[in-house]
Amino acid sequence: MQPSFLKTPFGEVAFRKYGSGGRLMIAFHGFSEDGSAFSELGVALSSGCSLYSIDLPFHGNTRWKGEDYRPAQLAAVVEAVLEQEGSTQFEAIGHSLGARLWLHLTPHFRNRMGSLYLLAPDGLQTRWLYLVEWLPLPFRRLIARLARRPERFLALARLLCRARLIDHFLFRYLHHHLSDRRRRQRLLHTWFSLGHFRLDGNQAHRLLGRAKAPALVLLGKKDRLVNPAAIRRRLNGIEGVRIREVDANHRSICRVVVSILEE
Repeated sequence: MQPSFLKTPFGEVAFRKYGSGGRLMIAFHGFSEDGSAFSELGVALSSGCSLYSIDLPFHGNTRWKGEDYRPAQLAAVVEAVLEQEGSTQFEAIGHSLGARLWLHLTPHFRNRMGSLYLLAPDGLQTRWLYLVEWLPLPFRRLIARLARRPERFLALARLLCRARLIDHFLFRYLHHHLSDRRRRQRLLHTWFSLGHFRLDGNQAHRLLGRAKAPALVLLGKKDRLVNPAAIRRRLNGIEGVRIREVDANHRSICRVVVSILEE
């Protein structure tokens, strides 16, 4: 399916719309994906649902202005979808990075979000989290400048890996995203943006507790990027939040959710 576009002050935001039913869902994908990540879900629910699957800033076909994005800007994108559909109520679904973004948008849509589906949510217990968001902005900008010369940066990362200061997972991750210019830009701009979406267990409790929407947290038993047991410990006991583990890894969980939402 070819994407359509929402024109916003922040750029042209690409989306795919599946179905035309009265149940409105808006989906945010994970890092390095695009809106096609929810194609199976959109097709499966098309008879009774309208699913808008957004290409996040710096991903897919979205043409975003600036070097980062913030919660109020994403909230404006959601408002544009609601205006287009003539609706005030919707359900939100997010995978990984997309789940973290939705958590930060819950204050913008209190009493308007019917349900919240968080698939393998990023930010609560993600490997190397401190490198992603907690470094001060000047240090992040310095690393970004170094990363624009990926050969030297990856040579340093290789030495750190051999010294066991970083693991092979992180080295492979860096090599994949830094060795290509487009992937490198996507990584760096997303990294800048995550400073506006910081998340820890206490904040997640507050956001979910005040969301005024029932939430399903779906965790993959084979997930190597986030730790299901750690996330369960952080989120247990929040009123209105269900936690369910399924036989999936970090990416395949987007396919597994199809059968759950069809129940």
